[in-house]
Amino acid sequence: MLDVAIRAVREVGEILLDGLGDPHDIRVKGVRDIATEVDLRAERTAIEIIQKDYPQARIVAEESSDEYVEEEDVPTWYIDPLDGTTNYARGMPTFSCSVAMVQAGEVQCGAVYDPQLDHLFYAQRGEGSFLNGQRLQVSSCDTLMESILLLDWPRDQSYREQSARFLCKLAPRAGTVRSRGSAALSFCYVAVGWADVYYQFTLHPWDVAAGLLIVEEAGGTVTDLRGQAYDLHGLSWLASNGLLHEDVLAFEPYG
Repeated sequence: MLDVAIRAVREVGEILLDGLGDPHDIRVKGVRDIATEVDLRAERTAIEIIQKDYPQARIVAEESSDEYVEEEDVPTWYIDPLDGTTNYARGMPTFSCSVAMVQAGEVQCGAVYDPQLDHLFYAQRGEGSFLNGQRLQVSSCDTLMESILLLDWPRDQSYREQSARFLCKLAPRAGTVRSRGSAALSFCYVAVGWADVYYQFTLHPWDVAAGLLIVEEAGGTVTDLRGQAYDLHGLSWLASNGLLHEDVLAFEPYG
């Protein structure tokens, strides 16, 4: 199944590259939430690749799945065909695609692909995580003042304000702060050790399924922003190298 996920993100990546820089048909889905014609074409391609090998697969995709129910014994595939659509639509070169498979309540495998840099991140449960064949290990940074902190901004205004308040607590104590605009890549950057902490108050399962496994298999820690075990369908997320996890939570994200 990991081979299928990798094949899907690679082919989707080619579609994203082909359309980059073209005028786009932009559809507004909600506040600060858009989709392009490329999102839809990429999603159809990913679904076709998965269904070719697994015709009975249950698929949850960002642009075409309004309602979904997981069954413990049925593999469920989560697809984000274009994570970073706003970046992509404006020509900003930070975006990715991700595919993950969940069964028995756990992510079993996943892949995230940055087509512009040809960065393929992937993991299979119990087998480690990798970037282009090189095994990943989270950073050894154990001091917030030396850390690189990543975050992305919620679309919802109230959560955005909450995120800003939390950042005001953290930023003076962090080494530096970055916002990439792609949750999947941010998880992967923690896994590879390019960053040490990532948080977001509102994400969907397709945003996080592949990335969370890649972090965990690289030795990192993933919880919600209350420090509780994550729920794939929960809103808030905190990923770290593990060494800084409690330090971040000590600043009370919801305080």
